[in-house]
Amino acid sequence: MNVGFIGVGTITEAVVTGLCEAEVPGLSILLSPRSVDRSRKLSERYAAVEVATDNQQVLDRSELVILAVRPQDAAAVLGALDFRRNLAVASFIATISSGDIQRQIRPAEFIGRVAPVPPVARRTGPIAMCPPNRKLGDLFDPIATVIQVSDEAQLDAFFSTSALMAPYFELLESVSSWLRARGVDPADADRYTGSLFRGIAEKSTQPKGEGFAGLVEEHATRAGINEQLRRELLATGFYDRIQSGLDLIQARMQGRATLDDTLE
Repeated sequence: MNVGFIGVGTITEAVVTGLCEAEVPGLSILLSPRSVDRSRKLSERYAAVEVATDNQQVLDRSELVILAVRPQDAAAVLGALDFRRNLAVASFIATISSGDIQRQIRPAEFIGRVAPVPPVARRTGPIAMCPPNRKLGDLFDPIATVIQVSDEAQLDAFFSTSALMAPYFELLESVSSWLRARGVDPADADRYTGSLFRGIAEKSTQPKGEGFAGLVEEHATRAGINEQLRRELLATGFYDRIQSGLDLIQARMQGRATLDDTLE
């Protein structure tokens, strides 16, 4: 399959890296020249990757084109392109709806919005998409846990939860800095923190659709230190604040909020 990418940022780099490392058979990737250094390095690293002379060439030489430009640039970039009728198009753009994308790429066929995350570079983590599409599902299956939904509001919810990545690493930094402040060697503090959270995360990789309350109970020994810290965080509204934050991000996804809006 000939797959083209319009926009080569962090997410595109992660997806291309994952696909190439997975050695997907018959895959040829054409990148737009935007982010010149990143595109060039990917083409130098992987034989399946080539850099186009311009965005129109990406469209002309691809069977499937994935849009990965910044939302604020999308109208200008897409408006300058000539989409053909037999071209399939998917979008990584978080805050632009399927209907808006469809209107901008006619007469090409829009086959879905896709929500990848950076860990797919290591062939781990999820990719959500809407609507279900076998072509996209088969393409991304080697690099991620593929979750396909029919309700675009659900996809917006998945996109919203990806906003937890930076806060997650902020949590790790908080833990590591706490250890460093108590005389722990910085390298040991980072290694311990990273290893602790990686080990904890491995317990969550085989969900059964029953939520994670069972794991909470399993790790909160009665009268133990886990139970105590969880109790104190609950009392501060820590977890409620996370859910309120996700509500805000989803509102932004759906055009009901902006970057300037904050939690009350």
